[in-house]
Amino acid sequence: MEHYNFYKNRAEENEGFEPDEQKTSPFKLSPDEQFPMLNRDDQPAETKGKGTIIRGKEYDPSEPLQHAVNVALMLHKPLLLTGEPGTGKSDLAYHLAWHFGWGEVEHFVTRTDAVATDLLYRYDSLAHFQMVNIQKECLPVDKIEKMFISYVALGRAICDSSGDNVEGVARRRVVLIDEIDKAPRDLPNDILTILEEMRFDVPQLKTADSKEKPIYKKTGNDELKPVVILTSNSEKTLPEAFLRRCVFFHIDMPDKKHLMEILLAKQSILPGITKPEGDEFIKLFYAIRDLVKGKKPATHELILWVWWMRKHRFTPGDIYHYDEHDATAKILLSGISVLAKEADDWGTVTKAIVNHTLKG
Repeated sequence: MEHYNFYKNRAEENEGFEPDEQKTSPFKLSPDEQFPMLNRDDQPAETKGKGTIIRGKEYDPSEPLQHAVNVALMLHKPLLLTGEPGTGKSDLAYHLAWHFGWGEVEHFVTRTDAVATDLLYRYDSLAHFQMVNIQKECLPVDKIEKMFISYVALGRAICDSSGDNVEGVARRRVVLIDEIDKAPRDLPNDILTILEEMRFDVPQLKTADSKEKPIYKKTGNDELKPVVILTSNSEKTLPEAFLRRCVFFHIDMPDKKHLMEILLAKQSILPGITKPEGDEFIKLFYAIRDLVKGKKPATHELILWVWWMRKHRFTPGDIYHYDEHDATAKILLSGISVLAKEADDWGTVTKAIVNHTLKG
């Protein structure tokens, strides 16, 4: 059976194209040749569900993780997740948003120089300065807010909880704060203080006017407190005062039984996959994982690799019975880069495949 070589076949198909088109066309793939993209709330309705997946919809949380989520929801506490990269820490937030119908996730990726304001709003000071210079007058605060303030992540979720949004509808949101262990020392506690108090100020909207409810003070609704998921790769120790105020859960690498359940649940991207087929892929995956000394492949890499193998019509048997003289041998080996992310590991795994010493 002939396997598709994206680069070679595209180059042949594009013979006769104009030079500018020929320069880029070999890398252009049809939607069917690409891993399905994620549905977004702002995607046109007519394109939703066509060859795409909704992130979190097919996520399969373990029973212990479900219990941890219930504890966090009942106590109105953030859920702090640790675990190997690729074990589904971030995907849990998307699963909760889909499962409960809480809309799109408010996502914030922590930086080493982040401050609490970064999770609340962005102020376009340059545009505001230019507007004032052009109009030579001060704008009312409601126009300043509309034109130069953008609420993000935790700030938007707090505003949404009280209906302080364009629709005027109060709703609960899920806030995902990734890699909290990268944050400066004070940021984790600052975040939880804002969440517990459910309010924050926007100094740029503060005026001398005395109002019963000044616009610069943003107050949320405790009954619709955002569900906050924090992830950590344990690169550094988090403050004890912060840990005291969170619910904690460590996501282990799933065992073979749970991995099988995960693969079988991915029918949108692995249509028709069966238990025998999944079992063969999982056995081979663990054999390769055992050889990797650096960053071990996890659930995410397994799903991508199985999709790639099936798209090329490769089977685990093609790995075990590797034939270097086969026309698709180099293509088959290229897929190992999904699982082995360092040069030494890639060399170790490919050597085992070429020498037929890989045992499932």
